[in-house]
Amino acid sequence: MAPPLIIKVNGESTLIRRAERGILNATVTSTSSSQASASDDVTKTSNKLRDILVGLAPKDAEGLATADAPVTLFTMGGVTTSANIPRAKHLEKPDRDYTATATFTAEFCDFTKLGQIISTLLRMPYVEVSRTEWRLTAATRQSLGAESRKLAMQDAIRKAEDYAGMVDRTPAAIEVSEYTPLYNQSATGRQVYSGNPGTHVEGMTIEPERVEIRTVINVTFQAD
Repeated sequence: MAPPLIIKVNGESTLIRRAERGILNATVTSTSSSQASASDDVTKTSNKLRDILVGLAPKDAEGLATADAPVTLFTMGGVTTSANIPRAKHLEKPDRDYTATATFTAEFCDFTKLGQIISTLLRMPYVEVSRTEWRLTAATRQSLGAESRKLAMQDAIRKAEDYAGMVDRTPAAIEVSEYTPLYNQSATGRQVYSGNPGTHVEGMTIEPERVEIRTVINVTFQAD
């Protein structure tokens, strides 16, 4: 009797979906010879930005975002300051420069409102929009993850059947191992936008990018 045939193959699956969330990352920065002045610029601008986001993120009685909220959640970092001493020329004593910074992250489910807010930020002094990330919701990731694993297993079975069929055998899976699932959220950061006083920017049209979920498994089959 011939010994059992061992078949080891990879199974792969890639699912691509339209992003459901846009993550806006913004930084408020001011540099001045006065630490108090730099900090004051950032604090005032941050408060304005916070008020805008609060208005876009209404909560229900349980503290969760309402169904019609354009922003599902946002975070604001505290104001931090740092000092820099420029290189001295000749024997002159250089003045210190102080930089104050605060960061914001907001999760949008309304992409029209996201474009409007980016346009608003571009008109605000001291504000930079560093990048926008595109994501799926946790529920969608979980659902697509399960679907992707099933499709990867089906891919492995088809490969094993191809090999086993050539020698008139029937494969049965005896071991499955999964590589780290790949959830490729897309990030757009090709340009950093800085707001300046008096800048006029029309409303931006934001098109969400595609998000990829990929599963790769290694399956061992025994074909008798």
